[in-house]
Amino acid sequence: MKRLVLTLFISISASSAIAEESISLASYLKDVEAQNLTLKASDATVEAADARSIGIALPQPMVGVSQMRDSSGTANGFEVNQSIPFPTKLSNDRSARKFEAEAEKAIARGLKNEVLAKARLLYVSVWSAQERIQFLKEKRRAIQEHLKLSRASTRSDSSLTIHTLKAESDLDLLENEALEAEQTLREQQIALAEYARKNPSEYRPSLEKPPVSAIPAAKTLSSPFQLEAKKLTLAKLGARESEAKSSWFPDLNLRYRDIGGTPMTPGFREIMVGATIPIFFWEPNAASKSVHAEKLKGEAEYAQEKLGIEAKTSSLLSRAESLKKQLDLISEKLLPRAEKRMRLVHNLAPRDMESLQDHREAMEAFPDLKLRALDLRLQYETTVAELSAFSSATEGAQ
Repeated sequence: MKRLVLTLFISISASSAIAEESISLASYLKDVEAQNLTLKASDATVEAADARSIGIALPQPMVGVSQMRDSSGTANGFEVNQSIPFPTKLSNDRSARKFEAEAEKAIARGLKNEVLAKARLLYVSVWSAQERIQFLKEKRRAIQEHLKLSRASTRSDSSLTIHTLKAESDLDLLENEALEAEQTLREQQIALAEYARKNPSEYRPSLEKPPVSAIPAAKTLSSPFQLEAKKLTLAKLGARESEAKSSWFPDLNLRYRDIGGTPMTPGFREIMVGATIPIFFWEPNAASKSVHAEKLKGEAEYAQEKLGIEAKTSSLLSRAESLKKQLDLISEKLLPRAEKRMRLVHNLAPRDMESLQDHREAMEAFPDLKLRALDLRLQYETTVAELSAFSSATEGAQ
């Protein structure tokens, strides 16, 4: 029985340790970079594209053996055949595979930025949910303190009862809001765990306050990885188009035969050099036109995506700058002023409806402004995360 109690105590202690784990933004991003399955799949895609880009794509040689029998005996021999495409076909095919590999790398870099930006936003969202709960508790204490003064006043002035009842109702509504905030926090903790491949049932970290994300520099938004990947894809299509046009050129065929002799027939060796004759003109013509059409389509898509990214980043940049100014205004001016006002009214004893209303307004203004600043911070971080997806700088450099 003692052993069972000790085991349960150790288990509960371990669970508490997990629940109280404190992590920083840097450590969480490091976990995501190492464990995120989307990034692992992207790395595998890049490795596959790299593997396909190695060497020139020569057809495999053919080797055969032969045996001839007649009344005079048996002759053994062998044959080697090798087909060699026209040099421009080989070079254009290799260029196309190289461009494809580089395009996959650009896509992977862009995807990594998106994943880490989303991870940063998830972290800030969970931290924001933690802070919201604390600020709601602070607001609850302010209303409770105000209720003490209000109830004392209603003993001597029954006309203030309505004000007290309103404050009590608001306090009850705040309890509901706090319960909702706790549920939101748990849901976001689960999302945070999933993104870093942690056990959701045990992952309840206490997050350190993250630094305010910097707005990506405008120069990094002019050439995002998405457009770089599109450019490389266009280059690949250009190489494929040149390869298709080379279909008009002949391929070489080399053959070497060595047949042994018999008592009645002499052995011989044969070397043959041949070339294909592309007389079926419609096949290379169709291939060339098909790839050219794909290239034109790719150019149109590139131009369209470039315009779309420029418009979106311009809008996001403007919004981020506006939200940053609002955040600075609240933190540098409004919050200090609200805190000063709260301290001033804290020691005052309200005696009538007007002074009671002023007291409550001043006591609630400070936590309300904190909640407003929290909402603005989340909006700002969301905007910066969207911008980071279009940045050519790595997430860590931002």
